[in-house]
Amino acid sequence: MKIKYYNRDLSWLLFDNRVIDQAYNDKVPLLEKLRFLSIASNNLDEFFRVRMHNVYSMITRKKRDRRTGLDGVDLLSFIYDFNSRNISKQYQALGIVLDDIKDKGIFEISYFKDTSEKEKEYLKKYYTENISKRLKVVEFSASKKSHTNLNVLLCSKDQIFTAEIPDDLDRLVETGVPNHFVLLEDLIMNAAEDHFKKHKIITSYVYRLTFDKNKHYDFLDEDLSDEEYLDNMTDYLTNKGHRKTTRVEFMSHDGARDRVFFSSLFGISKKSVYEICGPLDLKFLDKLFKKYRDDPKLVFAPFTGLTWNDSKDILKYLDTKSLLVNYPYASFDIFLKFLKAAVNDSRTTAIKMSIYRTEKKSQVVNLLRTAAGKGIKVTVIVELRARFDEQHNLIVADELEKAGCKILYGDRVNKVHAKICLVEQGKSGYVQIGTGNYNAITSKIFSDVSFFTSNPQYVNDAKSFFDSVAGNSASDFNLLVTSPNSIKQMVLHKIRKATRNYLRTGKGKVFIKVNGLTDIDIINGIYGAARLGLPFRIIVRGPCSLKLGLCGEKEDIVVKSIVGELLEHSRIYNFDYGNGEDEIWISSADLMTRNLDRRVEIAAPMVEEPTKKKLRKMIKMYMKDSANSYYLNADGEYGKIKRFWNISAQQTWLKRIKYRKYVK
Repeated sequence: MKIKYYNRDLSWLLFDNRVIDQAYNDKVPLLEKLRFLSIASNNLDEFFRVRMHNVYSMITRKKRDRRTGLDGVDLLSFIYDFNSRNISKQYQALGIVLDDIKDKGIFEISYFKDTSEKEKEYLKKYYTENISKRLKVVEFSASKKSHTNLNVLLCSKDQIFTAEIPDDLDRLVETGVPNHFVLLEDLIMNAAEDHFKKHKIITSYVYRLTFDKNKHYDFLDEDLSDEEYLDNMTDYLTNKGHRKTTRVEFMSHDGARDRVFFSSLFGISKKSVYEICGPLDLKFLDKLFKKYRDDPKLVFAPFTGLTWNDSKDILKYLDTKSLLVNYPYASFDIFLKFLKAAVNDSRTTAIKMSIYRTEKKSQVVNLLRTAAGKGIKVTVIVELRARFDEQHNLIVADELEKAGCKILYGDRVNKVHAKICLVEQGKSGYVQIGTGNYNAITSKIFSDVSFFTSNPQYVNDAKSFFDSVAGNSASDFNLLVTSPNSIKQMVLHKIRKATRNYLRTGKGKVFIKVNGLTDIDIINGIYGAARLGLPFRIIVRGPCSLKLGLCGEKEDIVVKSIVGELLEHSRIYNFDYGNGEDEIWISSADLMTRNLDRRVEIAAPMVEEPTKKKLRKMIKMYMKDSANSYYLNADGEYGKIKRFWNISAQQTWLKRIKYRKYVK
């Protein structure tokens, strides 16, 4: 049987390959190349922390992937092959970039053995004074999981020992010569003579473990009180429990034989053991980026997103017009000014919003606390189950509650991932709906759209949304569509409508821009329409399970991924019916089963022509992009396509804001 879908996890790894590819791009500055290599390492860490749980579960339960028919053992093998290819490409790029940086006299990273005698003396003294006493060598035990990022394995004739390398020690150690470094683990392996001699060490390794962090929230129950929910979440965060090893990385001596050794040592499949021909965990490259980024030749040109002109009252503007902004070309400061204006407006009676991820010392949180202090009724949906941000969200919820805000913890079963802020002023008000989090830091590098309006249809729907989350009423919307369930049905319905019109007129198309496209129902809907000739233009930044070449001679599907200076994060759906009518939606939801079936998300149609016109222009520019676009082919690979033009949507928008300051 012909396989109709790509595996989600393998597609994730293809995205990591595209990130690594930026280190080979001549238009990317040197330090930015290092940063992309660091991002690729971080992406892969997340993969092994949150996705491998499912692979091992498939192996244990002897289940198959319903998209591809692969069993867990086959999938694990493919993951190893894909990663091995990525790692080889990544470390080859690292060598090239570091050589270029050295040749330009910026900085140099050397092996200890290649430093001068004077530098060796300096480094050994540094080791004695700062490292030696902090290395605790103990007998190895597979049941004792390391709590540090890097470790040393020491093998004598009869015994195996291990030592954790403290995480607070800097990976980059200066040699005594300006801008010349060795890596911490390299220094340890060459200077730890006291430990090597004491334990009669024959062979040594630097290694690193990755653990499954995809623990389920087993305590969830719709009948839990808020106090019980908070107690359970706090216990969940403080109780680490058993951590399953999902990956072992080591700097090699003997290739295949060493992989077998580590596999046996940690009781893990050889396909989860990676021999690394270079330094482990390239996230340390981000420190080099931050250290040398003041040199404008080494980084992307800085820019300041357009902001709101303080001489104009943003709420008065929204009384007559809606506003759509595109982050980071427009600054997140616009939302802050919107919220601040609402807090300071005597007509404001209530503010309601959702929080999924915020930065530390968030101005949004401070403004909400200020609003509560003024007597404004503030209601905040704080979703605690934002992976890796649970602890921070607990702190945010506590701060807001102490300030007098009413905290909702949303749907106990489904994460609240919607991005919405409502300002109530009697029967009227204002609403903001976006595709990205209320985070001032990520908004500078994530490409998102944010819609502001006083249109009563949106305002009333926003009130219904918050009422439904609070459990006060069933959702009853005129414009908005929410998940679970309804966003999927909306998308499928619009695809069917576009298909019917296309069969009548031969005109029309569908545009989709998301971060992930893996839901089988949506993909099947696309396949069905494509067999009848309806064109699809799809931009998927990350995992995509849709395959090309399955829909016959009439198939007209273009799938591409845009990877550039900024992280594409906006979700936009455009259904063009070919008769002068189209619908454009923005959403917090990707077209992935978790978003459509197991999360509370929002999709909002744009009903006003000026807003639709602006989004059409954005879509047109995205489709023109060739500089940062990787096109999916029928073999499942992504590649660049040479065009007569070489347009970058991101760079075009960045150039347009260069000589402007205000949105209006």
